[in-house]
Amino acid sequence: MAVLRSDIIIPEIFTPYVIEQTTQRDAFLASGVVQPMAELNATEGGDFVKVPFFSANLSGDFEVLSDSSSLTPGKISTDQQIGVVLHRGRAFESRDLAALASGADPMAAIGQKIGAYIANQRQKDLFSCLSGVFGSINANDSNSAFFGLTVDSESGDTPTALSPRHIARARAILGDQGDKLTALAMHSKVYYDLLERNAIDRIYDNNGDADSAATSGTTANAFGSPTVPTFMGLRVIVSDDVPTTGSGASTEYSTYAFTAGSVASGEQAGLTTETDRDILAKSDAMSIDLHYTYHPVGSKWAVTTTNPTRSQLETVGNWSKVYETKNIGIVRITNVSNQD
Repeated sequence: MAVLRSDIIIPEIFTPYVIEQTTQRDAFLASGVVQPMAELNATEGGDFVKVPFFSANLSGDFEVLSDSSSLTPGKISTDQQIGVVLHRGRAFESRDLAALASGADPMAAIGQKIGAYIANQRQKDLFSCLSGVFGSINANDSNSAFFGLTVDSESGDTPTALSPRHIARARAILGDQGDKLTALAMHSKVYYDLLERNAIDRIYDNNGDADSAATSGTTANAFGSPTVPTFMGLRVIVSDDVPTTGSGASTEYSTYAFTAGSVASGEQAGLTTETDRDILAKSDAMSIDLHYTYHPVGSKWAVTTTNPTRSQLETVGNWSKVYETKNIGIVRITNVSNQD
């Protein structure tokens, strides 16, 4: 049996490398959709993180100052967002890692694979949170926390292929905050449908610097410089973990529009890696564990369930809304793809 020697993995060196690889592979973090929030770093332990905030009644117009009447004070109330901490871990046997240990830099090869694995698992948790605050596609569930922040997602709607109309409606839902939308997360079938219709722009610079020049419909920069796909001015994040419903030509896809920082993240404890050797079996194992929070800003984990599974994260009744609708920076679009 292939054996991975324990001294290949030095936790003090390996852990920071995996953290770096995970960060580089996190498209939501790179796009600015997910932003760390210091208040969510529950360094003292526990299963929930509370973030209080003040809400002032700023509706109505100026009052006319008069010697005979007093100003009417608007009410200032308090509420709190509540994030739930996810405790996650995974162990790998030597047979899972031995193939990667034969290269010139085995620790780097293993670190890259595990970094990609962690980024993907965290992304799945994020989509589970979004399913929880929005509800199932076509569920028309008025009890969902983000009810009303959807386009073509209610029962009876007839979704169509993603188009400028959807983006305009998503912006309109947020009113005068609509111009703050910066990114879209979509399924690869939706992305390649847009690409086939020559609707994807790519922003790139030969020096790797930010550039406003765009080439419409291109699939890549031939010289290998960094490129960023966009649609209607919004950065595109492609993931096949985006929630869908149906199958074949009847498949309907969720496409999420985000403002910057509309999802907050925090860590209760940093990533930990450990190695162990079974001297009798002559084999090695490595484990990772991490404790973090993904939180759709403007929502609250409304139940006492701790360390929820993805199924529990996706349960509508476990979430409630604490922000005004137009101050929540996420809109869900339901659409189909001509690639099916």
